[in-house]
Amino acid sequence: MNSTQEILDNYPELCLGMLYRDPYELEQDTLGVMETLKHYTETIQLNEYKPEKLPSHSFEIDHEDVDKDELTKKQTNGVLTLYFTQDTTSHSSSKGGGGGGGGTGVFKSGWLYKGNFNSTVNNSITVRSFKKRYFQLTQLSDNSYIMNFYKDEKISKEPKGCIFLDSCTGVVQNNKLRKHAFELKMNDLTYFVLAAENEQDMDEWISTLNKILQINPEWCLQERKSADLTDLKFDSEDMSSNYDCPQEETDSSETTLHPDFSKYLTETEETVRDSRNMERLNLFSLDPDVDAIIKTTLNLQRKEFTGTDYLLKPFEEKEAKRIMITCKSLSLNLQACVSDNENDPISNIEPFFVSLALFDIRDSRKISADFHVDLNHALVRQMLSSSSPSFENGTIEVVGTKDDEPQVKGFPEEWLKYPKQAVFSITNPHSEIVLVAKIEKVLMGNIANSAEPYIRNPDSNKLAQKVLKSNKQFCCKLGKYRMPFAWSVRPIFKDNHGNIDRDSRFSHLFRQESSKISTDDLMKLITEYRRAEKINKIQTIPGNLDVTVDCVPLEHPNCVTSSFIPIKPFNDIKEHPPTVEVEEFVQESTKYSQTYRVYKNQIYIYPKHLKYDSQKCFNKARNITVCIEFRSSDEEGARPVKCIYGKPGGPLFTSAAYTAVLHHSQNPDFYDEVKIELPTQLHRKHHILFSFYHVTCDINAKANAKKKEALETSVGYAWLPLLKDDQLVSQEHNIPVATSLPPSYLSLQDPTSGKHSGNDIKWVDGGKPLFKVSSLVVSTVYTQDPYLNKFFQQCQRRNRDLSQPPTSNFIISCKNLLRIEKIHVIMNFLPVILNQLFWVLVQNEEDEITTSLTRVLTDIVAKFHEEQLDHCIQSYVKYVFRTKSFEERTVHEELAKNMTGLLKSNDQRTVNHVLKHSWFFFAIILKSMAQHLVDTKRLQLPRTQRFPESFQNELDTLIMVLSDHVFWKHREALEETKNANHSVGRFLKRCFTFMDRGFIFKLINSYISMVGPGEHKILFQHKFDFLQEVCNHEHFIPLCLPMRSADIPDPITPSETTQQFHASDIPEYTVTNEFCRKHFLIGLLLREVGFALQEDQDIRHMALAVLKNLMAKHSFDDRYADSAKQAKIANLYMPLYGMLLDNMPRIYMKEMFLFNINTSTQGSRDDLSTAGGFQSQAAMKHANSVDTSFSKDVLNSIAAFSSVAISAANHADSRGSLASLDSNPSTNEKNSEGTETCEKIVRPLSLIGSALRFDKLDQAETRSLLMCFLHIMKTISEDTLISYWQRAPFTEITDFFNILEVCLQNFRYLGKRNIVRKIAAAFKFVQTTQNNGTLKGSNLSCQTSGLFPQWIHPASSTEAHRHHRSQTLPIIRGKNAFSNPKLLQMIDSTIASGSNETDIVHYVDTEANIATEVCLTILDLLCLFTQHHQRQLQQSDCQNTLMKKVFDTYLLFLQVNHSAAALKHVFAALRLFVSKFPSSFFQGQADLCGSFCYEILKCCNHRSRSTQTEASALLYFFMRKNFEFNKQKSIVRSHLQLIKAVSQLIADAGIGGSRFQHSLAITNNFANGDKQMKNSNFPAEVKDLTKRIRTVLMATAQMKEHEKDPEMLVDLQYSLANSYASTPELRRTWLESMAKIHARNGDLSEASHTQKIAFVDERSLATNPSAAMCYIHIAALIAEYLKRKGYWKMEKICTSRMLLEDAELSDSNILLTTHTGGKRAFFVCVELQNILVEQLELCVEYLWKSERYELIAEVNKPIIAVFEKQRDFKRLSELYYDIHRSYLKVAEVVNSEKRLFGRYYRVAFYGQVRSDV
Repeated sequence: MNSTQEILDNYPELCLGMLYRDPYELEQDTLGVMETLKHYTETIQLNEYKPEKLPSHSFEIDHEDVDKDELTKKQTNGVLTLYFTQDTTSHSSSKGGGGGGGGTGVFKSGWLYKGNFNSTVNNSITVRSFKKRYFQLTQLSDNSYIMNFYKDEKISKEPKGCIFLDSCTGVVQNNKLRKHAFELKMNDLTYFVLAAENEQDMDEWISTLNKILQINPEWCLQERKSADLTDLKFDSEDMSSNYDCPQEETDSSETTLHPDFSKYLTETEETVRDSRNMERLNLFSLDPDVDAIIKTTLNLQRKEFTGTDYLLKPFEEKEAKRIMITCKSLSLNLQACVSDNENDPISNIEPFFVSLALFDIRDSRKISADFHVDLNHALVRQMLSSSSPSFENGTIEVVGTKDDEPQVKGFPEEWLKYPKQAVFSITNPHSEIVLVAKIEKVLMGNIANSAEPYIRNPDSNKLAQKVLKSNKQFCCKLGKYRMPFAWSVRPIFKDNHGNIDRDSRFSHLFRQESSKISTDDLMKLITEYRRAEKINKIQTIPGNLDVTVDCVPLEHPNCVTSSFIPIKPFNDIKEHPPTVEVEEFVQESTKYSQTYRVYKNQIYIYPKHLKYDSQKCFNKARNITVCIEFRSSDEEGARPVKCIYGKPGGPLFTSAAYTAVLHHSQNPDFYDEVKIELPTQLHRKHHILFSFYHVTCDINAKANAKKKEALETSVGYAWLPLLKDDQLVSQEHNIPVATSLPPSYLSLQDPTSGKHSGNDIKWVDGGKPLFKVSSLVVSTVYTQDPYLNKFFQQCQRRNRDLSQPPTSNFIISCKNLLRIEKIHVIMNFLPVILNQLFWVLVQNEEDEITTSLTRVLTDIVAKFHEEQLDHCIQSYVKYVFRTKSFEERTVHEELAKNMTGLLKSNDQRTVNHVLKHSWFFFAIILKSMAQHLVDTKRLQLPRTQRFPESFQNELDTLIMVLSDHVFWKHREALEETKNANHSVGRFLKRCFTFMDRGFIFKLINSYISMVGPGEHKILFQHKFDFLQEVCNHEHFIPLCLPMRSADIPDPITPSETTQQFHASDIPEYTVTNEFCRKHFLIGLLLREVGFALQEDQDIRHMALAVLKNLMAKHSFDDRYADSAKQAKIANLYMPLYGMLLDNMPRIYMKEMFLFNINTSTQGSRDDLSTAGGFQSQAAMKHANSVDTSFSKDVLNSIAAFSSVAISAANHADSRGSLASLDSNPSTNEKNSEGTETCEKIVRPLSLIGSALRFDKLDQAETRSLLMCFLHIMKTISEDTLISYWQRAPFTEITDFFNILEVCLQNFRYLGKRNIVRKIAAAFKFVQTTQNNGTLKGSNLSCQTSGLFPQWIHPASSTEAHRHHRSQTLPIIRGKNAFSNPKLLQMIDSTIASGSNETDIVHYVDTEANIATEVCLTILDLLCLFTQHHQRQLQQSDCQNTLMKKVFDTYLLFLQVNHSAAALKHVFAALRLFVSKFPSSFFQGQADLCGSFCYEILKCCNHRSRSTQTEASALLYFFMRKNFEFNKQKSIVRSHLQLIKAVSQLIADAGIGGSRFQHSLAITNNFANGDKQMKNSNFPAEVKDLTKRIRTVLMATAQMKEHEKDPEMLVDLQYSLANSYASTPELRRTWLESMAKIHARNGDLSEASHTQKIAFVDERSLATNPSAAMCYIHIAALIAEYLKRKGYWKMEKICTSRMLLEDAELSDSNILLTTHTGGKRAFFVCVELQNILVEQLELCVEYLWKSERYELIAEVNKPIIAVFEKQRDFKRLSELYYDIHRSYLKVAEVVNSEKRLFGRYYRVAFYGQVRSDV
């Protein structure tokens, strides 16, 4: 319980009740005291800025078990959870599908021997060729049957192969090949041979298979179910449950078996869009970079100018360890009944008085006040009652009036008469702190004689009665006086961590030695109490002191402070005993000091020693006691003030206190502590009066009657004035003793010099300082520092007449404040000091004074910062400061003016302090401005009239001077300039609330202009820190003044200008002067971000982080949650899209080059090749092609990878204002070389005055830009987008889709394994660099250059482009690889803990969710575009460039990895696309149809069952549309392209497993359940297609077994290619697959040699079939087709007779299904010529690689013929140069004879097959 926080509600009344006033010199109030009291009673001065609270966004992802096959998406408690188990190969992998393949039941399973399937054509099966496999006969969901076989009985894995029984015509026994063998005859004249272990198994298999084959697959579903299958051996009985069911059950069963396809036919744009918009997430919530930034940003809204937490409290009391002491009993071994009643209990035979205090042995000091406790029995206390009341614990004589004395309120004094519980506070707990108990008794003489009865007691009962009788006499006569008796000690803490030692007890009671009475002597004894050899020398007194030590309960009631003020909870005093807080004497150091918060004004007096051995004034002065009084006057008759804290049993406040008596000592030592409550206002008459008395200890009645001595005799007087030089101090005093006390005795001694004066007083021992006493001031209203005290005195005198000029003493006192070295002095009175400084600042207009005061303020803040006490300054600013004004001078204006003066001074130390701690001055200025507006009621005035022009001028000058310091000192004073920059940003941000916003805009622009292009990185850091701070204003959006531009049409009421685009129009995505004038802040930010993109990498990261941070904050702002508001905000950020267009050539696109390099092909073998996945993309049309001969190394060095060579006006000088942006730009030296040979683009740059660089943006920058772009596109209104698309040129539309494709690539999901692999590599790298001490404070680009080159620097080499799995992981960000705060935290925690699987899983799932949200956002844009541009897309029968671009973007969704939830929406969008544009697939060229079929079939092999279903539905929908497009005649186009796609996928992805089987079955189910097509031949065509696909899969099953044997694999593919001689499309597909296998295996010679043979030597082609599987064979197919069409007449061509014999190319079965009539056929043939040239060029490429230089000229001859016909002289020159180089190479290698070629032979066996071979 913190006492200072739980004062009772009536604390001010109780406190002020103790602030009693002395009537003497009442008018002389001390200024420092009054200001302090005002501070304690003042309310909190808090300016509350109440911005709209921003929501805190949390995003959690639960990770699914890795074995779960389904990818699901669900909403749980408002948190989206996406489960991803797929990896980069999940679309094409055939693993993990399950043995059943989604079938409805397993009919039979068992072991069989399998013959070599693909050798059956040549009858080459032998006994040795059989392999034992585990077969499983299963029925698929479309009621077809399949036999899967495995290596073992673990059917959970993917099968090794399968046999589709829908193509099987019969099963017969065949014992010729092997015992118990049988054949499965297929309808394509092939057969499969299987063998059982025994005859019974064989018969069972044959019987089961024959009964299955008896079911006609063409029957309807009901007929199939009614077939007799009762005698089949089922492993599952599910199939027999519905045989005799009613019609209703049959229908429901049919619906279950055949998925409902009608829902796909009823889809519309609205339903699909509504489904897509459900459970959408904010893209920024998934960004790991934004995750930490948003928290920081939201905290900024709750922080003051120092960056502290918004829960900063006003001057909190420092936490201290609080312990509670409970005193229970004190018992000695000499006990008896003290009353005459024998029934009364036995107790101690005399009263004892205990005082407890804490001592610090380590520091040798007392750390708490004394707590006095009376543990005597009530009967024992009555022994003192016979003495005079005035003798009991000090006099209670009534003196003065009650108004002059402290009063206690809230409880009766009687309740606190005998406290036994106390609370001690320990600021610095440690094991060397002990609790010391001192025991006193009534004065009886010598200590040894008094303790003797308790030590030796031969007859305790008799001795006790004897001693009791004597004690009663002493108590009756001397009960007022005390004497030392014993002491004891016990530890408090077990260790240095504050753990209380509850088990320890007090040690023995050690007898007090008369020679070791002082506190210093006691400290020495305590120090040695643990040393047995020392402590054993001290005599002990048998007895026990029972005191418990424990923690203070949380809700401990009825506790009072050390000033007797009640503390909450304060309950009924009858229920709970009182507990008193004991004052802690905190060490005077900065570490333990704190700002005073409550009133306290006390002084502790410690009499130390009296030297009376040489005095001659008194006859007897041996048993001396000191009476201590507090007096307010030295006049005759003056009485002491009742303000001394009493002891138990007496009043709470007394007028005098007496010290213990040391028997027969003329030089007594004292250890007593006297606590005095001081008056609030002290004057020079206040003093402490010490009266010395000799006490007679002889109580013998006869002796007293004879000598008639008085009980006490006065033996001197001494006095101690409290104020010395008008200051109250704690110190040790040596003062003289006077024999008498004359009136006005204070004037007899100079308090300053100590000299005596006056002849009417006699001094003991000639006036020597005989009495030693010390004082300890515990006051929160009086300072003990001389400089501070002098300052307040001079201020008080100055206030009497402010019209006079300040005196020199006043000026000196102001300057002397800089000489205060003890920071704790300022700390204690910080609010009072600062308040006074600000008041003096506005009172005086002299520059010398105001400059000195500002310097003092700077020094105070700097000292507090050095001691890490900034929170104290912050608390003052937030809760205490109250502005003041004098005449026309205000705090904010004077402070601004004097800050400027200090910054212009030559004192560099002061300048640096002002810069470093400028936050304080700006915070004071702001609060003063706010309070000034409220006090003067100026808030209702216009902003331009709120503050005078003089203040604005001072503020303008201050910002400019400060900006100059930031600019010129950013290197040598990094921390100072950083703090100043941050403070300026926060200050100007808050000024928007109070001042003219145009004026603030001007200051912001002037400040930003200090950093121009090419400046140091630190300055750019300052600039963007400043911008981030300013833009984090809670009303940033209103400040941007979003208003419609004159050049931007109204999207609601579009004008005629929206229908056409004029070159002179300025698009809304351009940062123009007009845009910046209307939207200043956002325009300024976008302008600076655009300029920063042309700077170095670190600067770009800074800028993009600020922009993304701001956009994310606005996206989470509840005030703008409405979609219309978000759309308007997106309009503000639209210029970012223009910047993205400008920098597209620099975008990070690994393995994805959207821009072709149009370079000279001279020396083409060494030039950069862009033969990637997007090599057919056209170059950006808005840029002119550049003919350059840069080498590959040069192009790689600039990393442009684009023909977009852009040049524009260079970077304008950003120091200019926004109004001067159209001035002549300066030359950017860094870009001058890169732009010399470049031409300007047609479209204007989005940033006026910027110049583009050519270095690539790393992946982090790319992702940041793209994420911001996607957020804009997601939130912007549809009307705005449509308006833009309508007027944008085609090149920009193309660029728009290019950006969408880049987004899909950069945010694609890689899979958990790949991401974890990269994190592990990064972890290893970080651990290595940390061990080497190079990670922190060094440049990561230097460290990572040699590590992980394939993914940390992906753009550094062409080899890196092969590793496409590291596409989206933020850790692969080159120089910024470790800039991700969340990833860094994860890596750091992993290093610390060794593993952090949870964080890794969370990170992986976050990446997966990002990919999903990006996918849905781009889908929204594509669907919107196709919906409103249907007419443009349908031009030329959908055979146009725009259609190709849109389709490629759609297709990319299927080419990159996405979740099942995202793919569901992709398939829905594709179904709409197919419905709208069927002619693009089913008419004209078949490119789109083929690509579409390929990707759909790949998705049919997806590991997610829901994705398989959706893909199958899309496939069926596609075929259905083909059937409808052909007027329900056939599906020839889709049939052929699907077969071709299956052939490609078999080679590329290895499809054919259970997943693909399941998808085919679903497709058949759709056909069976499609009631609309029931009466057509469409279901039959679908079934025929699936049957053919299954046939292809079975034919290629053996390829899996030989996938690790390249020669065998190629041989099998060659045989398969020959089997498709009648279908050139499929033959070409298999030839391409063979070429890929050769290239993958490094068999370049085969590929190139074969290509040469096809054109040169047809005999070699026939004898080397493996070489025929290459591109030249494809070229021969194309050439033969062109020859027959009459478009190819080159006589030198000699195509293979083998090719012509195998296939007759007819018009009905051409390579590309087209309409061959008219001009279209001509253009198709021209296109085929281009394809032929491409194939031949690819062949030449492999000839170069395989060193077949002699053949290059021959292969180039057909190409030359084509170019001669086209009159392409440039390409001809390049070809002849290639031939020239090839002949040079031939000559070189012939002379060197360094080539070595191998020979390859094809072996075939002829004759009859023998079983034993």
